[in-house]
Amino acid sequence: MSNDIRIDIEAYQRKHGKPVGRAFWTFRIVSPTVTIKDKIITTAKAVTSQAACGEARRIAALRGQS
Repeated sequence: MSNDIRIDIEAYQRKHGKPVGRAFWTFRIVSPTVTIKDKIITTAKAVTSQAACGEARRIAALRGQS
């Protein structure tokens, strides 16, 4: 299992600019092994984008999607 799980925020940056502050973030995991319900991750509380990316990576690694 690779520790290098990439998070692509390019589309967000085109629309909103650089992520700043705290927010509820939603990510979609792209993997052929996940089920439909496992593809979307939304943070449970408002956090920085960096913390949200870390949480998404942690969840993806736990699910074996790296």
